[in-house]
Amino acid sequence: MHKNNYDTARDEMGFDWYIGSTVYAYLELAGISLYEFNKNPLAGVEAYSEKYFTGLKEMFGDYLIPVNPSTPSISYGHINFLGVGLVFPEGEGEVNYERQDKSLDEWIEILKNSMRFDNMTAEGEFYQNYRSILQKAYPGKRVNWAMGYEGPATTAYELRDMDFFYDIYDDPEKTREFMRILSLNTVEYIKFHRRVNGQQEFNIDEGGMCDDIASMIPPEMFGDFVLPFWEIFYSGITSGKRWLHTEDHTYKTMKYLEKADISYFDPSISHKLNPRLIRDNCRVPFGWRMGSFHFRDLKPKDVEDWVYKAVEDGASKVFTHVTKNMLDDSHIEKVKAFQKAASNAKRMFDSGASREEIGKLVSPAGRERFWDKWPG
Repeated sequence: MHKNNYDTARDEMGFDWYIGSTVYAYLELAGISLYEFNKNPLAGVEAYSEKYFTGLKEMFGDYLIPVNPSTPSISYGHINFLGVGLVFPEGEGEVNYERQDKSLDEWIEILKNSMRFDNMTAEGEFYQNYRSILQKAYPGKRVNWAMGYEGPATTAYELRDMDFFYDIYDDPEKTREFMRILSLNTVEYIKFHRRVNGQQEFNIDEGGMCDDIASMIPPEMFGDFVLPFWEIFYSGITSGKRWLHTEDHTYKTMKYLEKADISYFDPSISHKLNPRLIRDNCRVPFGWRMGSFHFRDLKPKDVEDWVYKAVEDGASKVFTHVTKNMLDDSHIEKVKAFQKAASNAKRMFDSGASREEIGKLVSPAGRERFWDKWPG
């Protein structure tokens, strides 16, 4: 079983970067609405046409990473298989789910009696057919069935809504039992999800989790309402490395990442954190993301400073994604500045330069801005 050595983990991971494309950018170029993409497999076939990714590369450069063909990404696949209906807003709204009003006791019984995921829901069947159509259109590529799942705290919130945040105070013992059974149930759904996608149920190399709502659990309650259920989740799907995406944390929860044996941490959009705070409060390798909306308020030189300062302050990776609101000249220039700085930082790092030496490339204005005036 893999166990992290945090004395050496960051050194061993080194530094890397990437700039990904998104299906949202493809849809913008194709003139296809998100609703149409979600509901019409032929819209998906069109969206993943090579010409749209080629168009993005012509704008941004060959370094752009493509998106593999996939059914529309739905984070609520798991709860849909527990009887929760999905909502598909017309136009550009993301898929949502019907709010629930069942009690803890009711959900505990449902979860206990729903440990097998043998039968497709109507939505699951629809996206199985969607996947088949995509696979026929792109026979040389692996097409994913993306009826997804979330980590324990996020799924608990989806099932209990705002009551979940009262549950942990009003009935902590029953809430822990609910989350224990929920975590076991999630593991069974992940095994099912992997079977549908032709994968091994248990990945000995690595496994990942997205659990944004964990950031809303008070840090002093992490030991009771987060860590035990993360452990059930991870140990049920992998004996290897553990990666974690969870947003909007503060430095106060960083100490728990080592206790959870996390191999790589993606804080994504977490405006109460910065690379320095993560570095100084845990030893877990981490990435630092520039969101699409961050580019709006930055000049190309600011973007370069952002990259170099993130490397100086400990980031093992910097990354961003090109999405639909970035297909104009000003954003293209800024994304190219990101690529220029990130590739230069990696070249220097791989040649033996220290983080401090890379940090010397940050301008005085950038040093003042990042991170005391970030975001802002």
